[in-house]
Amino acid sequence: MERAGVTLRAAGAADLPMIFRAERDYMTQVEPGRLAAWQAAADRNLELWVANLGRTLVAVLGEADAGYAMWTPAGDRATVITIHVFPEYRRHGIGAALLSAVARAAARDGAVALDLGVHAGNGARALYQRSGFGYTGDDGDYRLYTLPLARQADPGAQ
Repeated sequence: MERAGVTLRAAGAADLPMIFRAERDYMTQVEPGRLAAWQAAADRNLELWVANLGRTLVAVLGEADAGYAMWTPAGDRATVITIHVFPEYRRHGIGAALLSAVARAAARDGAVALDLGVHAGNGARALYQRSGFGYTGDDGDYRLYTLPLARQADPGAQ
C-alpha cells in the first residue's frame, strides 16, 4: 500500500530492535516520569510485541523505515498498541496511512471499533481526531479515543 510516497510492509522479527529503541526514545522524551516503570516492564512489552508482530506494519519512505503501527484484537474490538512515526518523517501522511491500514485490517478481522489511548501531551491527538476517532474519556494522563469500523467481508469467504 502506498500513500504520500509511503510503502507499508509487514513487520518481522528483525524490526523488534527498532521498535524497542523508538518506544524507549518516546518514553524518554514524552513520558520521562514513566520511564522506570516502562523499563521494569520490558519483558512484558517484548512479549506483547512478539505476540502481535503479525499485526504490525512498518512504513517505509524511500529506503528508510519511517514509522510503525501495531494492533491487537480485544473481543469484538481492536486496540492500537502503538503507533510511532519517527520525528524526521512526521507531517508526510505516514501516521494517517498507518492508522488507515490498521483500521482496515482490524475490520477485516471482525472488529467493530478501533480503540487507542494517547498521552495528553502528545500532539498526535490531532491526527486521531482528523482520522475520525472520537474522544471517549480519560484514563489518568491518557486521552482515550475510538473509531467505529464497518465490518468488511472476507474476500475468501463465499
